[in-house]
Amino acid sequence: MAWRRLAQRCAPAAAPAALLALGAARCEDTMQVPRTKKTPKELPEYFVPKVPYPAWDSDWDDRNSPSSEPASAAPGARHGTSSAAAAAAPPPAPPAPTRHILLVRHGQYDETSRDDDKRILTPLGRDQAVATGLRLRSLLDSGSPKSPIKMVSSGLVRAKETADLIAPCLPADRLVYADPNPDLNEGRPAQVIPGRPYSNEAVRVDQQRVERAFRDTFRRADPRDDGARHEYEIVVCHGNVIRYMTLRALQLPPEAWLRLCTFNCSVTYLVVRPTGSVSLRALGDVGHLDPPLVTFSMHHGIEW
Repeated sequence: MAWRRLAQRCAPAAAPAALLALGAARCEDTMQVPRTKKTPKELPEYFVPKVPYPAWDSDWDDRNSPSSEPASAAPGARHGTSSAAAAAAPPPAPPAPTRHILLVRHGQYDETSRDDDKRILTPLGRDQAVATGLRLRSLLDSGSPKSPIKMVSSGLVRAKETADLIAPCLPADRLVYADPNPDLNEGRPAQVIPGRPYSNEAVRVDQQRVERAFRDTFRRADPRDDGARHEYEIVVCHGNVIRYMTLRALQLPPEAWLRLCTFNCSVTYLVVRPTGSVSLRALGDVGHLDPPLVTFSMHHGIEW
């Protein structure tokens, strides 16, 4: 029989008949049992917006106030007390300003070490930072001389050094230089399409942190006591963070972040209106840098 011939091939020539039979059974079992399939890899987790794309979420920063009706006369107005009620009414709140958000990628830095304390700006990176500070000063001087300015950096050395070189170029009387915010540190804030999926666990950790930074930065402004109609926030951070924030602000899929390019000390400029509308005025702009100063990490120029 076929199984007996198969058993003879599977067992030694001198094996007893019992072993031959056992070998035949095992060989038959091996032939009948299907090969175990590999455990499928985890599926990548993608960002889920509150409002499906491409619709616009008008309450994206959770700041919509209940719709208010036009002011009506006080209950006692019909009885002749409207003048007194009007006199006692508080003055209307000043209009909220427009927010100008300037995202600056750090300058070129030494990438030969994994120790953040040693990942300092290169001499070229320091020149990039100074040139960017001068560009920002020129931009700020073109606006209202009373518009407040805030600057914050991530907690990584290369971003803090860049911000420290930019700060002396800015108008000191209007500048609030905030403490570094580690939520702005570099990371992988979303899966990438197209591309090889990252670990969901790693993305989840970075996404939660960078999303906190996004919500802290991108929001409608509160009315100001000084009546300023515009306010500026300069955020010195990292390429992936800038890409993620830009796409989130425009309510586009953050998984497209690797399709955007931000050179060292490039400026990405977005505006948030009191109505909640968001517009992108510049993405990764390096027009203020002479060609020898243009780098993307250790790549020089644009042909790489």
